[in-house]
Amino acid sequence: MSPVKAEDDPVTAEYDVYLTPELQEHIYLLQYPNRPRNRPYSKAFGATPQEMRIKPTAGYMEVDVKLNTEQNFNKYMGLKWGDANRASRDLHNISGTYGPAAGLQPAKARTMANSRAALKDKSDRELDFENDLANFHQAEAERKIHASQTLGGQIIRHDGDAEVGKPYYFVGAFQGDQLHLSKLTGTVQMRPHFHHLDAEEQRGRIAASRAQADAAGPVPEPVAHTLRQRQMDKEDQSTIEYRMKKMLYEAQHEPWIKMDYVDEEDEEAYDAFEDKLKVRDVAGAPTLKSEMDNDAFLDAISTPRHDSPTRRRKRQPKKNNNKETINLEDEDEMEAEATAEGGV
Repeated sequence: MSPVKAEDDPVTAEYDVYLTPELQEHIYLLQYPNRPRNRPYSKAFGATPQEMRIKPTAGYMEVDVKLNTEQNFNKYMGLKWGDANRASRDLHNISGTYGPAAGLQPAKARTMANSRAALKDKSDRELDFENDLANFHQAEAERKIHASQTLGGQIIRHDGDAEVGKPYYFVGAFQGDQLHLSKLTGTVQMRPHFHHLDAEEQRGRIAASRAQADAAGPVPEPVAHTLRQRQMDKEDQSTIEYRMKKMLYEAQHEPWIKMDYVDEEDEEAYDAFEDKLKVRDVAGAPTLKSEMDNDAFLDAISTPRHDSPTRRRKRQPKKNNNKETINLEDEDEMEAEATAEGGV
């Protein structure tokens, strides 16, 4: 007999696995593809999130991270984009959000009178920038500067219809020889959003439309029209176009819900970690028993066969043009048996 080979993958540790009970709160995994793993957004690295907000029905999340205005910061552009954000909220977009999270809807000025009162011309705007540059710290205290980076993304809920049949995701917490698993509600890939650039572009459009309206003269009174609403049947509501319009409609009309951010090193974060992500009564936890043995488990995770779900059957001999063909597998087995009998 040949010597037994040493195991290449030895067992180094064993853990008792516990599943935490379903939480009333939601657990989301936030991924930052554009941020190195060794420099997270936290207080320890000088990148503390200031505000967090969520649209749970539409499925969007955003976070604002404060920027350091003392180093590698363009103060003039910070003032310019800060003014664009204020004008955006005052004129047409009170949430300051653009893109899919706002329903991809074009922003419109509320009223012409409000637009004239809030939107300054180019010369007055540049004069304000010069004065604020001379008193930059005061302007920063008055929140006139765009000094934050917005990150956001769409929530991929793991309990949604599109995720049926896909793996479940859990977050694990180790405690000695125990592993506590908590099911994730969803995953969000947080990427940079540039709402300040959209706000500046929209400001220019409103200024141009206002100048065009002044040159055109008085606007005639609008004429009322009767709109006929088409009744959509169930077939129309099942189309991709309808689902997309519904998703954008919800994103446009659902308000942001503000959340409180707690840094990972705060005591409150440690308390929530111990209270929410671990089973309190380990001794009284029920024991899970599998209904499958090893063979059934291998069959469940293996690619199904067309002939048999559990074992491979021999191919039947085929006949072609009344000529008998020999099954090579059967011939090999016969030769092996003959060799074994001759060697005995």
